[in-house]
Amino acid sequence: MLSNSRTLQDIWVGTSAREQGACAEDADAVGATKPDTELWFEDGNLVLVAGDVEFKVYRGPLIAHSPVFKDMLSLPQPGPHERPHDSCPIIPLHDSPHDLRHALRVFVPGSSLRAGAFEPTFDELAACVRIGHKYQIDELVQRNLAFLHKLYPTDLDSYLAARRIRPSTWTRAHAIGVVNLARLINEPALLPAALMECCTLGADIVHGLAHDDGTRETLSPDDLGRCFVGRARMAQASARIAHQMFRQTVARGCRHPACCLRVLQRLLNELGDARIELVSNLDWCTPWAAYVDEKDEERELCGKCYKMLEEERPQQLQREVWQVLPTMMGVAATEDWGEKPKGDS
Repeated sequence: MLSNSRTLQDIWVGTSAREQGACAEDADAVGATKPDTELWFEDGNLVLVAGDVEFKVYRGPLIAHSPVFKDMLSLPQPGPHERPHDSCPIIPLHDSPHDLRHALRVFVPGSSLRAGAFEPTFDELAACVRIGHKYQIDELVQRNLAFLHKLYPTDLDSYLAARRIRPSTWTRAHAIGVVNLARLINEPALLPAALMECCTLGADIVHGLAHDDGTRETLSPDDLGRCFVGRARMAQASARIAHQMFRQTVARGCRHPACCLRVLQRLLNELGDARIELVSNLDWCTPWAAYVDEKDEERELCGKCYKMLEEERPQQLQREVWQVLPTMMGVAATEDWGEKPKGDS
């Protein structure tokens, strides 16, 4: 337990006891704060102030799940700034009221800690991670982190599956926020896939991610630089996949090698006439079946060679790219990169 009140408040609240009292007195004097319309319980026993919003909540659940709040509330409270109608402690916090509201919704009387909806919005999840990290509410961080790992996993199959079932409220622009959260909580496994999606944002990446409360967040200059370099590397990877797709090797068990080799050569030659986004597409996970169907309308390829181009060869090439994705994005690979998490089928 931290014993020095000034040290505790400087680290976690960002202001001294004297300054906390002054802030509260100033707020009362000018009427700058107002009770939250949702999280203000008349029988609450703790008031948390974030920005110009006051939250009157119950201290028990916070103490049970946050050692920081437990230590904070064990100290003598600064300054006699309680108001006549409030006998409970009033603690100013240097947090966004938007973030604090999302995190406080999790806490309900009882012995368990809920982590929000099964499919939280990005703003809900990010708020819980930031508040949970700052106040050491580990369960809150881990449950939301588990959701992030489902969307930005370390193996290609899981990533492709996650793209198909991603909640409708999540867009690729949210990858900006995911990168920043990964930096905040030191979770490097999230970075390669999140940075890869940032690379697909084009010029919009400089505008950052807009939040529900009107604020915006952007990538750090270093991560923005990684995206500029990574974008070029992704285009190179797509071009290499395009040319390797039709290399002059037929499938094992091919029934008409001469014919299939001729078709493979034609498909390779006609890449120059293909849509430019197919050849140098930043999304190098794009399926190739549509291109093959268009260029081989008469179905001259045998069944085994067609399956090779539809599934086996692109999967092999895409796995090769995925394996070096951390290097492409300028970050270190985790030890389990490319492997399915234990327990996944």
